[in-house]
Order: sequence, then C-alpha cells, then structure tokens
Amino acid sequence: MKLYAAALATALAATAATSVFAQGFSDKDKTFLKDSAGDNLGEIKAAELALKTTKNPQIREFAQKMITDHKALYAGEKPVATKAGVTLPTTPSISSDATYVKLKVLSGDTFDKEYVKSMVSDHHSDTTKAKTEHDTTQNAEMKQLSAHAGTVMESHTKMIDALAGKMGIQ
Repeated sequence: MKLYAAALATALAATAATSVFAQGFSDKDKTFLKDSAGDNLGEIKAAELALKTTKNPQIREFAQKMITDHKALYAGEKPVATKAGVTLPTTPSISSDATYVKLKVLSGDTFDKEYVKSMVSDHHSDTTKAKTEHDTTQNAEMKQLSAHAGTVMESHTKMIDALAGKMGIQ
C-alpha cells in the first residue's frame, strides 16, 4: 500500500509540475510551436534535396542557408516547447512531405523552378504565421520566439523573391 501511495504522490506531483510549468501558453501558442517545427523540418528536407539535385549555384546557396537557419529555428523552439509542455514533431509536416514527394521526381530546370516556387509560397505563408503569432500571443517567450522567426522568414522571403525574379518566376 505504501508503494502505491508513493507512486501516486509522485505521479500527482509530476502532473502538477507539468501544468504549472505549461502555464501562460495558449492552445494557439502550442499549435504554432508544433506547426512551425514541422515546417522547419520540411524546409530542411527540401533544401537537402535541392543540394543533391540542382546545379544552380544561387539555389545551392539558398538551400544551404535554409538548412542552417531552419535547424537553428527548430533548436530554438525546443526549450520553449518544453516549457509549454509540447512535444515537437521529429518529421516534416504533411504539406511539406507532399512538396518533397513532388520535387523528388523532378530534375534540371523543372526542379529548380518548382523548388523556388514552393519556397516563395512557403516563406510568404510562414512570415504571415509568425507575425500573427507575435501579434496575438500573450506569452513573452512566444512573442520573442515568433519575432525572431518572423525576422528570419522575412529575410528568406526577400532572398527567394529576388531569386524567383531573376529566374522569371512570378
């Protein structure tokens, strides 16, 4: 009986600690963390494919930046997610995987154009998501995280928009 009581007390204490630990994070904040992490992993996976597939040095440079920056964004989400009581995904989002599957069968100029188009779309969308999170969250850590993500996404958006323009992609 004492063993059961001790185990129950430990479980209740852990539950209480987790709920206190996760205070201040809305469901919307938690969803943003999960979605953003999945999107970051998708950007990394697509960029790794681009490095293997493209011969265009500008796309290669952009893809390498995507790997570096999105790995850093994902790593930066981990401690905030822990505080929020959120387990981050370890695989790309479903939409990112769908883009990857589409790109994987392409090569040459067709791959380059489709990769750039997908990056334009993704980064415009991700910039909006980060700005919306920043403007609506009440959590200081989420405000800081989303502001940083938004700045990085804006930088990526400018880069990919310029590359798309050079390639004649609208």
